[in-house]
Amino acid sequence: MEQDKDPEDWHGHRIVTEDDLSEGFATDDPERVDNPRYYRRRLMHGIVLGLLAALLIVALVFAYLVKTHQVVIPALEPQPTEAAAAPSHDPVAAACPQDVLKYAQPKDVTLNVLNGTKTPGLAGATAQVLKQRGFRIGEVGNAKLNNSKIVAAVVSGTSGRSKALTVQRQVPGTEYVKDAKRSADTVDFIIGEKYQIKKVLPQGKAKTQDGKLSCPLAVKAAQKKAQKAAASSKAAASEAAKP
Repeated sequence: MEQDKDPEDWHGHRIVTEDDLSEGFATDDPERVDNPRYYRRRLMHGIVLGLLAALLIVALVFAYLVKTHQVVIPALEPQPTEAAAAPSHDPVAAACPQDVLKYAQPKDVTLNVLNGTKTPGLAGATAQVLKQRGFRIGEVGNAKLNNSKIVAAVVSGTSGRSKALTVQRQVPGTEYVKDAKRSADTVDFIIGEKYQIKKVLPQGKAKTQDGKLSCPLAVKAAQKKAQKAAASSKAAASEAAKP
């Protein structure tokens, strides 16, 4: 008669039972209770789990503070673009070019002399005087000035600024006007009501040093506009700050 088979044996291999597992993890195992290494290991596991939990809490709190901008990290803040980082708009520079220009020789300047007044013959007479100063005279005729109560307007495009400087040096008190659409380097000399031929400096008396263009009326108007805008902004900010 065959012996009863061991229910915990399967084809020569021992089956691990629930009792075996309970014995393996029992906390009241005398061998473990009396083993300091067992307690050190459990203590270490507890410390590690505690540290991980603490780090998680700190990370969540820090993320909340960053999100609500109670803590600012410069590297995470939006960086200003080149335009935003640039200096604030300068009304004077916008109204009148501020770069230092090289004085051009009058013989290299083609000058159109135009009469913006009702005095006949003024453009022709002025053209003759400026021709004697060495300028190459182009068109001689009439033109319209938005503000005729000036000595004269000296008009040029970007490429003609140095030559416009030379013209202004010959006739003090003129107003430079930029023409963004002009590509040629020719210069217009448009006579205003305050002009007199005697205002043209004598031969060889004009300054020939490098310098800046003169736009007194445009600069004054730009400064006045900027002051008005600043006052409006200040008033608006003051009004918004009221409770």
